[in-house]
Amino acid sequence: LEHSWYEFLQGHTLVSIPNRLCSPFPDIDLLIITGGDDHPVRNQIEHELVNSMLARDLPIIGVCHGCQLLTQRLGGCVVPVTDHQDSYHEVFYQDESHLVNSYHKLRIERSPPGATVLARDPDGYPEAWIQGKTAGVMWHPERMTRPWIPQEIQLLLTR
Repeated sequence: LEHSWYEFLQGHTLVSIPNRLCSPFPDIDLLIITGGDDHPVRNQIEHELVNSMLARDLPIIGVCHGCQLLTQRLGGCVVPVTDHQDSYHEVFYQDESHLVNSYHKLRIERSPPGATVLARDPDGYPEAWIQGKTAGVMWHPERMTRPWIPQEIQLLLTR
């Protein structure tokens, strides 16, 4: 993790879980599903981790790929988008505008049922959401000079 994530993760012991099938998974109290490429083995492992975390009512945060995976896993919908790869754009959170990076080829068409949308892009599509102890952001805070995530998601990191 880049240095900027450490301000969000103070008090947590960081454990990297390899992208290969292994059992049992480490005993963790917070799961962050990072961005990156889509791969069948990775997806299987992440779905198993999500199932374990949901069953134990523990926090999960998805970043970019992780947000897309969680959105679909919880009944939302993602669709292809052409203007969000390798760019920056605004998101709107409460009464504030934030400039965020974008490295993805998918956008959230519909957030998971029951989720609260926290941030939207200029076209009104969700860019961050939260549902109980599970949340997702479509941008990469760790790649921002001044990392930002909605306060509601920051609170998941402090429990």
